[in-house]
Amino acid sequence: MKTAECPVLIEAAIAPFRADAPVLAESGLIQEANACLAAGAAIIHYHHDTRLERDEAITSLIAVGKAVLGAHPHAMLYPGILAGRNGAEHAAHLIPMAEAGVLGFAPVDPGAAVPYDLDDDGMPTGHGYVWNSFSTARKVAAAMLERGVPLTIGVYEPVQLRWALACEAAGRLPAGSAVKLYFGGRASLFNIGKPGLNFGLPPTEKALDLYLDMMAGSSLPRIVGLMGDALLESPLARYALERGGHLRVGIEDLGAVDGVTNRETVEAAMALVAKVGRPVAATRDMVDEACGVLSD
Repeated sequence: MKTAECPVLIEAAIAPFRADAPVLAESGLIQEANACLAAGAAIIHYHHDTRLERDEAITSLIAVGKAVLGAHPHAMLYPGILAGRNGAEHAAHLIPMAEAGVLGFAPVDPGAAVPYDLDDDGMPTGHGYVWNSFSTARKVAAAMLERGVPLTIGVYEPVQLRWALACEAAGRLPAGSAVKLYFGGRASLFNIGKPGLNFGLPPTEKALDLYLDMMAGSSLPRIVGLMGDALLESPLARYALERGGHLRVGIEDLGAVDGVTNRETVEAAMALVAKVGRPVAATRDMVDEACGVLSD
């Protein structure tokens, strides 16, 4: 398929994940998701209130999913991680959500590094640990392959892309799986208004070209996001579309930007897609086509 003909997936990350702070309640998540889907998004990523116990959290995530899919059956939804001490606890909601029919993608972040903040002297601060080991990611991939749920694979650094490509080559990824290429911005994702030391390559055309060179021969769709800055104000967004990629927007990733709504970020993405001249994935068939599920 020619790049100009490939439907664009617009993902909206609608709920900030802030240290020691609650996120939107169920009603707020449903409202924000519906607004973004009505504006043209096809994928919704959302976080729950991590203060909830595990069973409460799973029930809440499923309730949000059912409400949103009731209004927008074509949508692809996926959650953040559960609270926990290890990868298995972080991923304990994925199988129940898949069995409830509300898991559009299963998020997998194999060996992902946690972003840092910078202190008043400009020095990195925080623990800087790695979560979601290759072992946990492999178990999630196997469980989702069995249930036919595609993965959205977080690529924070090149090693995560190598993991995805190895799984693709081994034929162990569920149909419709995609990679999320996260680039690094300037602002903290946790402490609003503060500078951060984020993961990822800089948001430049050359950096995207590096990833695309690594992906030569791969059929995995690639969704581009920018952590700690506005993707649509960078040169990366248009270039990603011109090279056949997809976009992740929403207030979760903006960091220091205030006064912008989720829906406004989707509308801005829609305007950019129109300028590039590609269609937007607005139906389930178009979403499947963009994810490489439909055969010619």
